[in-house]
Amino acid sequence: MPNNVTAPPKAFLTCNHDAFTALCNPDRGRTGDGGRSTPNHSRCHPACANISRTDSQITALRAEVARIDADADAGLDPYPIAAREQQRKAHLTAIIRRHEAQQSADTEVEERR
Repeated sequence: MPNNVTAPPKAFLTCNHDAFTALCNPDRGRTGDGGRSTPNHSRCHPACANISRTDSQITALRAEVARIDADADAGLDPYPIAAREQQRKAHLTAIIRRHEAQQSADTEVEERR
């Protein structure tokens, strides 16, 4: 069971921190973690099982993708920044698609019950 639930600003996720499964914990699996029982947001790992996202966070992700598109359409960013933003857009879009796929799977399970 998670110790706490946190959502750092602009993280687009919620951490349901469980020290035993947290990928942000460098001492995971070792005995005695030195008393550390809170997440380390600077080490958040996208494959961590403790991550969850709400529909409102997905809405914020969609708004961020729209902002990236608007900046790209304006054409004011230098190439390295524009290229990095397009990589970020691809990453955020993948998160949105996974969330939507999970929602569809959850809906199918509910309909079978």
